[in-house]
Amino acid sequence: MMVRKWKIILGSLFIFISAFVVAQSKANVTVVHTSNIYGNVLPYNYFNDTFEPKGLTYIYSYVTSKRAENQNFVLIDTGNILYGSPFGDYFVEKDIAENRVLELINKTGYDVLVPGTFELSLGKEYLNQYVRKFNGFVLATNLVGEIDGIKNYYVKVLPNGIKIAIFGVVPPYGEYKYSDYIANLRERIDRVKKEVAPDAIVLATSGGISYDPVKGNRIALESNLNIGDALVKNFSKDVNIFLFGNQALIYTGKNQNVIYSLPGNDGLSVNEINLEFTKNGTKWKLNNVSIKNVKMADIKVNEDIISWAQKFETEVEKWLSENLFASAVTIGFNKYMAILEDSLITELVNKSIIEYTRAQIGIWNVYNPNFKGIVEGNITRKELYGLIGKTTSVKVLKLSGGEVKEIIKNSLQYLSLEDSKVLFSRTVVNNPWFYDLIEGINYKVVLNNGTIREITFLGKPLEDSDTLIMSVPTIRTYGQNPLLKGKVINDVEVPVQKILFSTIGNLLSDGVIANEEDRNRESLVLLTYTVQAGDTFRQVAYRLGVSEEELLKLNPIIKDPNLIRPGWKFIYYKKYLDLIPPLKELFEAK
Repeated sequence: MMVRKWKIILGSLFIFISAFVVAQSKANVTVVHTSNIYGNVLPYNYFNDTFEPKGLTYIYSYVTSKRAENQNFVLIDTGNILYGSPFGDYFVEKDIAENRVLELINKTGYDVLVPGTFELSLGKEYLNQYVRKFNGFVLATNLVGEIDGIKNYYVKVLPNGIKIAIFGVVPPYGEYKYSDYIANLRERIDRVKKEVAPDAIVLATSGGISYDPVKGNRIALESNLNIGDALVKNFSKDVNIFLFGNQALIYTGKNQNVIYSLPGNDGLSVNEINLEFTKNGTKWKLNNVSIKNVKMADIKVNEDIISWAQKFETEVEKWLSENLFASAVTIGFNKYMAILEDSLITELVNKSIIEYTRAQIGIWNVYNPNFKGIVEGNITRKELYGLIGKTTSVKVLKLSGGEVKEIIKNSLQYLSLEDSKVLFSRTVVNNPWFYDLIEGINYKVVLNNGTIREITFLGKPLEDSDTLIMSVPTIRTYGQNPLLKGKVINDVEVPVQKILFSTIGNLLSDGVIANEEDRNRESLVLLTYTVQAGDTFRQVAYRLGVSEEELLKLNPIIKDPNLIRPGWKFIYYKKYLDLIPPLKELFEAK
């Protein structure tokens, strides 16, 4: 009886120990990916003056919570973290020791930063200081030797012994000497696999992608900065997690057991990647990976870190309130009207970018849809920020005249005319940058049949075979319905607000804005008139507000102006906003 009792006790103990060993042989690792934070710290949208749950204060709160849950934690950013918002723009101009964005980056405990094009554009001296002041590792395998302190890779050994090898690479931008990143990475990855035997490999780049790495379809205009495609092609058999940057879009892809990540922009969200390991003897094995996008709106913010950041808000606001220019007139702004007719607000930004990039024509449509306009008098830095709807850089494209026409026609899909009202698609109401406003050419579009009536460049009809150089906001070249026409000939990785601040003065007389739109585009409606008994040709032309010459040209049925018949239908065009009765308020979203 006693023997049987001991057998039961020993058997139970064996089951307990076995269960304990099994439990200890499993581990989860969390990798958090951020990118394109643009120096956003406080939960505030400076462009439209509203609260917005985003920025490094929210990311700090989220990371602190996740680390408390799981010590097996890795935090990586893939570029454009220092500036691009007013908070970041203010501090990037100050001494690096006073840069509160970098201070909060260190407080958050980033393991790895990969410099983005914005950081690269600051120059070697600033980048050197940035690397020295950062508490973690700055990785860029193709920049090693150019900047002191930049490393090829970093292997993080987690508390449970799991080894995560992280490699970094930047796109070729700025005045640096870049090595062959494919050959360099191949040599480094092979060596680390042999000498370190990591349990998982992360390849982090501040470059973007032109093709969906899972589905293969094109999602962005091809650019020298989109090196992610080549990385996926060359290293998919070696890498478990690909982290991309430079594009303000959210992407969470998985193909078999490989993860592909883009976490969005402005610190509005992060991508959380989870790795599940089991231990077989002394070796950890990666069994499963998953990825999800986490919105900062769902995170409870740490009040202590908010209080810390708010200490610097006064000096940022003081800087924003400085007067830069003046306006001789009050100029109202309405996002619907800006689409339907030329606006001095969008025109000033567009022409500034065209001049800065030395383009011939330009698209600018990333305006703040809540902007109310400019009041006569002094214009502050904050008001100029208000002209910009989002942080974006600029691409310069080479296009044919035919491609320019296709861009205009594609935009017209978002507008329609019904019962004398223009209806705006919900897509363009929420994302006005899908409707391309082009400066530098003269053109007229017809709202109720989606065609171009006239289009000229430098006073001559634009031919399909003509070649034009166009500036385009980078944000317009990827994501939902991206602009994929033309070839990128220059990537201008400077935030648009910096372009505006440095160039707009060249377009003004004595630094003063005057109400002088060039009216280079018009929105027309194609109408018909049925000739009535007793009508004369001259009376009809006068009544319709159309010149006799134009009415004759549009209606070849008229052989003799002195001989028109009741029942004939004449076509003619009117500018939508000039229709009688006035219809300026008769447009709506659908």
